[in-house]
Amino acid sequence: MGKRKTKPDASLKGKKPINTAGAVRPVSNNPGHIRNKLKRSEVYGKYLLEKKAQKRKDRLKRAKEAEALGEDVAVEKKQPRTLENTREKEETMVQPDDDEVLLVEDANDEFAPYFSDDIRPKLLITTRPRPSKELFHFIADLMQLIPQSFFYPRKSYSIKDIVGYASNKKFTHVIVLSEKSKVCNGMIVSHLPK
Repeated sequence: MGKRKTKPDASLKGKKPINTAGAVRPVSNNPGHIRNKLKRSEVYGKYLLEKKAQKRKDRLKRAKEAEALGEDVAVEKKQPRTLENTREKEETMVQPDDDEVLLVEDANDEFAPYFSDDIRPKLLITTRPRPSKELFHFIADLMQLIPQSFFYPRKSYSIKDIVGYASNKKFTHVIVLSEKSKVCNGMIVSHLPK
């Protein structure tokens, strides 16, 4: 005797239809839809074991193929996917062995005179308004460390006024120090245009 199809009850009208075809839903690798934590971790553990077993099977298969080809043939290892080997090549990218572009870039480098010691940097150091005593100790250490650095107190001047003063006095950089709870927590180094 075959199975008899029954009509759904009238009270279920408008609800999800019954799976009459008997189709099985595909099992996904992501057990995130399982609400029970123990069951979810068990399903995920089984998935990891299956994945490990599949990797082992593939590795043994590759070893057998290499053995069948002979000892002298090198085993081809899979290359891991990295940012470098998955990056799409663009025509605008500069290759490290392209000497022509590197020479042009070095000639156009705005900081090249500083590194070749043609220009000596002159720094103006200032702080946020009303700095603490501890910040002045840090400024003293900074001035000993960096040659040609000069401290000018901020007082009530705006940064715009300080930058204008610095460019008039031929300073190349401005350093603004900030602090929080009497500890220096920020240093803004700004290169001034000529």
